[in-house]
Amino acid sequence: MSLLRNLGSGLRSLFRKEQVNRELDEELGEYLELAAAEKMKQGMNRQDALRAVRLEGGSLDGTKEIVRSGGWESVVDTLWRDLLFAVRMLRKSPGFMLVAMLTLALGIGGNTAVFSVMNTVLLRYLPLPNPQQLVFLRLPNGPPDGVGTTGDDDKSFSYPVFEALRKEHAVFSDLMAYMPLAVDKVAVRIGEDPEEAEGDMVSGNFFSGLGVSFTRGRGFALEDETAHASVVVLSYSYWTIRFGRSPSAIGQTIYVKGVPFTVIGVTAQGFYGLEPASSTDFWIPLQNRPELNAWDEEPSQNTLYGSPKWWCIQLIGRFVPGVTQSQALEKLDPVFQSAALVGLGTPDPKAKKSILAFSSTQGIQGMRDDYQKPIQILLAMVGLVLAIACANVSTLLVGRNATRAREFSVRIALGAGRSRLLRQMLTESFLLVAGGTALGWMFAISGSRALAAWSGVEIPFVLDSRVLLSTLAISISCAIVFGLAPLRSAVSVPVGVTLKTSNATAYRDQRSSWSGKVVVASQMALCLILLVGSGLLVRSLRNYQTLPLGLRVDGLLVFGTDPLLSAQRRGKGAFLSKSACPLACSSRR
Repeated sequence: MSLLRNLGSGLRSLFRKEQVNRELDEELGEYLELAAAEKMKQGMNRQDALRAVRLEGGSLDGTKEIVRSGGWESVVDTLWRDLLFAVRMLRKSPGFMLVAMLTLALGIGGNTAVFSVMNTVLLRYLPLPNPQQLVFLRLPNGPPDGVGTTGDDDKSFSYPVFEALRKEHAVFSDLMAYMPLAVDKVAVRIGEDPEEAEGDMVSGNFFSGLGVSFTRGRGFALEDETAHASVVVLSYSYWTIRFGRSPSAIGQTIYVKGVPFTVIGVTAQGFYGLEPASSTDFWIPLQNRPELNAWDEEPSQNTLYGSPKWWCIQLIGRFVPGVTQSQALEKLDPVFQSAALVGLGTPDPKAKKSILAFSSTQGIQGMRDDYQKPIQILLAMVGLVLAIACANVSTLLVGRNATRAREFSVRIALGAGRSRLLRQMLTESFLLVAGGTALGWMFAISGSRALAAWSGVEIPFVLDSRVLLSTLAISISCAIVFGLAPLRSAVSVPVGVTLKTSNATAYRDQRSSWSGKVVVASQMALCLILLVGSGLLVRSLRNYQTLPLGLRVDGLLVFGTDPLLSAQRRGKGAFLSKSACPLACSSRR
């Protein structure tokens, strides 16, 4: 109760100052009267008693300040006054404020945008429960010799291997299989509208094993896999784009390569599937239909259930709590080696032996290893841009505070300490950085979208809590640097010299001049590094653009056809013709 009473008293002092001041005056007046009464009992008259009490207690205004400073609300009130003063000071120089905020916005926004890319590609786990327990199954040296693959040799397994490993319940609480229906997109028809979409075939425990939640409907069950049920689950983004988030989408029919499927569920927002750098639109259970073969493979060549030597399945597993990767490999390797030989006959002792391994679900599979160093280099470059921006703003603050030397000297002469000046400078710095961070965050949103569009990654670079914390850390660091950088130059000048000098910037010591030269030289060095790196990058891109292909390209034309788009255009043209005919006939009449 004392904490709540203290909090209530502080809030009352902040928001009802006049009433609190009147009560304080009344309380001090009563104390003064009681003390004077005690003096009067000793033989003093009223006037002498009041004078003696005031001399013993000191100034009433000083007593009021001591009483007010005893609570936490005095700190809040002081900070609020500092903030208002900082706003007034910055409003006096709008050009400086605008330049400083825009400079910080470019530095902070660039770092935030690139870090969002790094977070998505390298750091962020799948948006699923307990993602640290999930692992992708990998083959570092590829599948055994003599098998058919899909081109993803390091992450493709056969159906016998999947069936053998999914039975190891001491290692996996769930082992899920998934594979695309086509290399790119598959033909889909909803109503009379043909289109293309990205779809996967998955095992019955795919959604339950991953822990995917649903906005509408349900996911698959093991019975859907064994019965090869004609049901489909839509992603949230595809449901939004194609059905406008209509609840009536559940129960509708979607034709996948001419085969009807009934919509039974919609995944929660934020789940884009497991395909690297792409967003899966829908999922269906494992099928044995020849027209729905995995990877759009010709059934005469390979099928999922009829070709044990076709390694086409990608696997992701969830470890049983407490099982480590080394323990899992020790238990699974004999099972894997035995299942890998199904359909191959007698193994050749000299043949390559496949090695089972695990890969973390952190980042985007297929991009993490390829783009880790380039992203880190890009982050270092934008970090240099931020360092240059901070140096520029620090220089501006030092120059601005040099013109305020007379103000600082007067405040010191009146009793203000260095800590008081430091707090005021930090308040102004935090205000500048807050404006720059807000502008930088807006710049980071557009920058991350532009980077996603440029890279062709369908998974959005989300500015999540990790990115926000990184931005806040950068901003707070900048604010502290900006508050401390000009402090020495602001208080190092003797008070008497500043007050006697007509020009506030006339006094300069040799050390201040030397430190300013170091800052300028550092800025020039960092700018030179960035210019040289940018020049080399542009030169490399130019070399790639003019690289000889080994053939004569004059007069060559690269083109493609899209029959589905042509069909859509014909359908729209027929609809417009039918719509325009009655209008034309009525106008003729």
